[in-house]
Amino acid sequence: MIEAIKEIGEYALKKQKININNPLNVLIDNPASKGTKNILIIILENSSGEIKYKYVDSDEFDGNKLDKYLYKRGKGSAGSNLTPTTKIAESLKRTFSKNILGWFKKYDKIGTDNNINFLVKIGDCLKKNEDKIFKDLESSYNKENNIITIKIDNKYLGEYEIFREILVEESIKGFYFIKSFKGDNSISKANNQTCCVCKEKESEVYGFVDTYKFYTVDKQGFVSGGFQQRDAWKNYPVCLNCALTLEAGKKYLQNNLTFNFYGFKYHLIPKFINEECYENKESIFGLIKKWQDPKFRKKDINILTTDEKEIFELMSEQKNYVNMNFMFYEKSNAALNILLYIEDVLPSRLKKLFEVKREVDRVDIFKECLIPIFENKKKVGEKPMEFNFGIVRTIFPKISNMRTYNQYFLDITKKIIANKQIDYNFILQFIMQKIREEFVNSYQIKSSTLKGFMLINYLYRLGIIKPGKKNDKEVSVKDDNKKNDLALYKIDDNVDKFFKEFAEFFNSDAKKAVFLEGVLVQLLLNIQYKERKATPFRIKLKGLKLNEKQIKKLLPEIQNKLEEYGKNYYKTLESIISNYFVSAGNGWKLTNDEISFYFVLGMNLSYLFKKENNNKEEDNNE
Repeated sequence: MIEAIKEIGEYALKKQKININNPLNVLIDNPASKGTKNILIIILENSSGEIKYKYVDSDEFDGNKLDKYLYKRGKGSAGSNLTPTTKIAESLKRTFSKNILGWFKKYDKIGTDNNINFLVKIGDCLKKNEDKIFKDLESSYNKENNIITIKIDNKYLGEYEIFREILVEESIKGFYFIKSFKGDNSISKANNQTCCVCKEKESEVYGFVDTYKFYTVDKQGFVSGGFQQRDAWKNYPVCLNCALTLEAGKKYLQNNLTFNFYGFKYHLIPKFINEECYENKESIFGLIKKWQDPKFRKKDINILTTDEKEIFELMSEQKNYVNMNFMFYEKSNAALNILLYIEDVLPSRLKKLFEVKREVDRVDIFKECLIPIFENKKKVGEKPMEFNFGIVRTIFPKISNMRTYNQYFLDITKKIIANKQIDYNFILQFIMQKIREEFVNSYQIKSSTLKGFMLINYLYRLGIIKPGKKNDKEVSVKDDNKKNDLALYKIDDNVDKFFKEFAEFFNSDAKKAVFLEGVLVQLLLNIQYKERKATPFRIKLKGLKLNEKQIKKLLPEIQNKLEEYGKNYYKTLESIISNYFVSAGNGWKLTNDEISFYFVLGMNLSYLFKKENNNKEEDNNE
């Protein structure tokens, strides 16, 4: 990952014509956040060597003035900024006190250095006029004015050499110094050692370069070869040029290659197989930049996420001279926590994901399932179900029953993208958990059931799950000794077609029997609802926690209930189910989740097999 980020940093520096020996433009940060429109400016005046407070002004935020605002956040959630330009992250009063007044406290004595005296005078002026300045800030403050900076004699901080020097010096110091570590452990650097990034021997390397926190030195035991933070450079020695290049790469990722993914963010980190091929980089990064413009993207783009800037399809169209790394992360205050890293994904793999998506999307039972379209939480229409990672998120939600399934979701995402095997029964367990939750609360379960079946189909076609193996004791209806009874197994062409279309999932008579019994029970529930506006037979389904014994017991109960209503139009179906039960024998090699899923799938696809003769009941699938 580090090598890829360095490569991106080198590209960014070259593209932006930034000299690494003049690192200011690499180090400054952008203080703007969503909603930022204006900044508050404390106006000071230098009159005959005396700094005077004038007033608080408000100006429109300008992204082209970052070198003038001169914002750089310090390390750690409690770290102060490296200059007195600050975002209003807490209360206005605390921000002003901590990040403006507090910044100047380190300069509290007049001496022989004119630059330091200049800072002391600014700090004295701010402290002297603290109440008035805060009152003026308060009267001008709103959520669009969430940045505070200072001007002296109509010049921004970045127009003064002293503030530029402080930012650069303190930033570089952060590569080897951490104040919170005690004594000698606060500094980690060494002379004439090899940098682990560029592999060159350098005059000085640092131990606290933390472009991304993939390892920690917060506890002494985390430093190998000893137990002192001062030796951290032995774990991860980085020279100054590489540290700055990594910073440039990190900024490029944040500004150009950051995307949303169902409650998470991720960086797309391209890595080129031929590191010398600048033209390839120029082509890929140029395309990515264009992709941010909605006018460039195709209207009929296939998507695997809900991000309007999704880039998966674009990258799938590239040649295999570049591979992709995906870094999923979350931000907690100032810290960036890496949650998942997927490396070395070729464009051909992404292409495969889209090919299989298109196959699954064309399946009739999914096309016929319409799901609602919402805008601003209002339903505005419907569309056919399509596969995307939102299907996975449905099965592994952020929060359900006071539990979070984020890590499971990320793990499954990684296996799909990286072509790793997924346990079939593990997926079924969570699909059934979702369906059961909805069933016991009397919610509509058709959507979740078909999403679960779509996910299984998608994973199977990718070759990363294996639906349960056929029980050797069971006899297929295609065997020679069953040819004479073939008619009993065939309700109509729809059943035959369905079982053939999904032959891999209906590879035993037990599965077919359970599925068709689900069809039958839904037909009964439809009749009950029409007759009574209620479905009391649902209680017999045990909250969809079914096993082999319960499934076999259900068949005569369904038959009896249909006879009671005088509407048993399904005797052929009942006979077929009975024959499948006989053929399947006892001791099925199916888990209870598998049994329950095939059953509920039959319930929700009952409309495919409904007989017309003498049956005018309405479909009321759960």
